[in-house]
Amino acid sequence: FSQAGNLLVAPIILVVTSVLAQQSILFLVEAGVCSTASRERGANGDDDDHGVMAASSRQNKLSDKKGTASYENVARQAFGRSARIFSMALVCACCFFGTVGYAVLLRDMLEPIIDALVKPPEGVGGGPTFARNASMLLVVLCISPLTTWRDMTALQNVGAASMASVLIVGLCVAYRSIECQLGVGGNLETDTNVDNLRAFPPSMKELLDAAPLFISSYICHFNVIPIHNELRCPTSDRVRKWIRTSIWPATLFYYIIGFTGSLFAKCTSSGTVQGNILLDFDEDDPLLLIGRLCLAMTITLAFPMLVIPCRDILVRSMLGTRFGRRILKSLPKSRRAFGVPSDIAIPEGLTTVEFEPMELEEPLLVLENSVASGALPSDELGEESYESFVENTSLPSRQFAAGEDSKPARILVALFVFWSAAALACSVRSIDVVWDLLGSSFSIIMAFLIPCGAFLKLAGRKRFNESQDGGAGFRRWLVSRAVAWIMILLFLPLMVISTLNACYNSFFSH
Repeated sequence: FSQAGNLLVAPIILVVTSVLAQQSILFLVEAGVCSTASRERGANGDDDDHGVMAASSRQNKLSDKKGTASYENVARQAFGRSARIFSMALVCACCFFGTVGYAVLLRDMLEPIIDALVKPPEGVGGGPTFARNASMLLVVLCISPLTTWRDMTALQNVGAASMASVLIVGLCVAYRSIECQLGVGGNLETDTNVDNLRAFPPSMKELLDAAPLFISSYICHFNVIPIHNELRCPTSDRVRKWIRTSIWPATLFYYIIGFTGSLFAKCTSSGTVQGNILLDFDEDDPLLLIGRLCLAMTITLAFPMLVIPCRDILVRSMLGTRFGRRILKSLPKSRRAFGVPSDIAIPEGLTTVEFEPMELEEPLLVLENSVASGALPSDELGEESYESFVENTSLPSRQFAAGEDSKPARILVALFVFWSAAALACSVRSIDVVWDLLGSSFSIIMAFLIPCGAFLKLAGRKRFNESQDGGAGFRRWLVSRAVAWIMILLFLPLMVISTLNACYNSFFSH
């Protein structure tokens, strides 16, 4: 906010980014529904042009049943096998390096407390020491069991606690910033010559430095499809309400903390605000000590949200290897291995269950007859045939790991991802390079380019019955496609420019 212009430009960028992020999430959900429907039609031997959703039906619902798509399978349905591999690597990289960054930030938040208990060596300053790393790893050890849980639904209370903690951080920063503006804080030195209110950025360079952080604040797309698959009744109204109630409160919080935090530049010795504003406050400030602890709790509770998507992708990838095939063949041919109760009769062929609101305690999911019967491909099948089998029978993380047989793999992969990221964080002094590169390149590809492209590719295969509603649905479909193209044309050059700027900041700037 301080770099982009806290009075005008920064709020505009924030609102525009939130609107585009919300639309890209809707595009991703729509693409996921289309990819699931495409696989179902293919399994039933139907042509792509048969059983197409009418315009009036599409207006009322995005999907009336649970989905079985994942982020990487949506990319594959839209762009081919190479896109699936690329998207898997993209999500894993973003989640892994995000975990590394959060571990470094967690160590920084615990630094004042640990330094008070164990005096660091002289001249060390900020950065890794044995005591600081040990404290960070102790927290990682405590939170590790949460990364082995089956799905995101079990983490709903964790997410609520995380939001409450970060709200306390924001209130602490806002309170100190207001004190700074009013000049009532006894421990704050106010510099009246500092102009901390500006409508426009001081330079284009500072605007480019700030832009990736606005975008990175809305990166949640790798969790969107798994959560959508776990909704009990994923109608379009419920999906849009879920997205709106996630995006707009976050936007309001970002605005409050961004604006009030930028005002604190008046009370800093340099007249500017650091990237981590908590570093601008005194370490012995009791109010900000509470803020540091709350931010540490927020970071800690966010670890499962980063580890679980990476874990599920790696486990699914193992199914395509010869080792994974042998494990699958060794599983008992029972429904229990796939989390299906034994008293449920499964008809022949592909079974879909339509969902009505408030009628089913635990909705059923799409199941392949070959999966239900325990029929698995043999080692003689080629890699491509087996990969197609895995993709067509892949279930959401909840079903995929529902059986006890998958629990060891889930635990081992989760611990490997989490602890390897924590080990890397122990040797990282500053995470600025990773944040800049992730926010300027990977985040844009994941959050905007792939969802918009997948929507254009998959939703473009539909026909719309204009006679149903006078063509309103068809016009709405055309507007959605136009918006998707505008977002691609906007973010593609922005990604190139921001990446070049991040590389300059990381490797060439003094």
